[in-house]
Amino acid sequence: MNRGRCGCRRGGALIVALWVVVILSMLVGTLAFEMRIEAGITSQYRKRVKAAALARAGAEYARMLLLKSRRVDPTAEESFDEDPVYLNSMLLSRGVAVTGLEHEMGDGKFRLDILPEGSRRNVNRLQPAEWRELLRQAQVPEDLWEELIACAGDWIDADDNTKPNGAESDDAFYRERGYRVKNGPIDTIDELLLVKGFSEPILFGGVGPDGEPMLGIAQWLTTWGDGRINANTAPFEVLMSIPGIAEWEADAIIEGRAGLDGVAGTRDDGYSSVDEMLARTGINPALRAYFSVRDVRFVRVTSRGEVQGVRYGVWAVFQVEGGRVHTIFWREEVMP
Repeated sequence: MNRGRCGCRRGGALIVALWVVVILSMLVGTLAFEMRIEAGITSQYRKRVKAAALARAGAEYARMLLLKSRRVDPTAEESFDEDPVYLNSMLLSRGVAVTGLEHEMGDGKFRLDILPEGSRRNVNRLQPAEWRELLRQAQVPEDLWEELIACAGDWIDADDNTKPNGAESDDAFYRERGYRVKNGPIDTIDELLLVKGFSEPILFGGVGPDGEPMLGIAQWLTTWGDGRINANTAPFEVLMSIPGIAEWEADAIIEGRAGLDGVAGTRDDGYSSVDEMLARTGINPALRAYFSVRDVRFVRVTSRGEVQGVRYGVWAVFQVEGGRVHTIFWREEVMP
């Protein structure tokens, strides 16, 4: 009898001990799992902080190059070209874009693009014919063009007179949404989404109303600058927005940017003047007023920091004035 009771007690104690071991194992496993999760989160956050610092450092590096470009000596010996700071500063002084510039720092790097805003069309200065060419390049259906152009014009102009196909504040579109037409210059390209007729696919690309893809016009627009096009940096689509320009002329402008040696990334890149561009390309001299080459008062900077696969981006627009570089637009965020 006693022997049975002792056996039961020992059996019960063994079960309790086993349960204690199981519970402790679960607690230890849970703790280890949480520690791994927290370590992963901490590591990811640390990488993001480093990537953000690198992206900001890239933007400041661009600022330094822009300052140096104001006083670089273009007559220096060619041996100076081996210094990337000198070469990139000289290219910027000629109104040439600097793209794909990489710089390693610690366990990460930043990648930098510096592009004069003259690469884009100033939305506040576009004429109807120029609007039509941009909309054509973006593959926006032609039956939408006149309404888009007129409504953009009514949004920008100072009066309340409605253009044919346009819309002022008394239009049902604006009354239903509870805001008025601005009757002033557009401050940001995103503002076009407030204008009747414009949509995200038209502005940023996507599927149009007919099911066909549209490329988005935002990539070719800006709100800064005097409206002239930088012949050293403007893409084909922007060049084709000039009324009367032929495709061969746009191609000739782009081909001639590599300089007389035909090699990109060397000191003779770009055109030193509009007259040189006209002479070397043979395009119609009547288009002269549309172009500039050395205008770098407004510069768009894209800087991407990366640390072990974690990326962070900074998008900025700088105004270069005298010996100073002012920040007039700044946005930053984690990149996918």
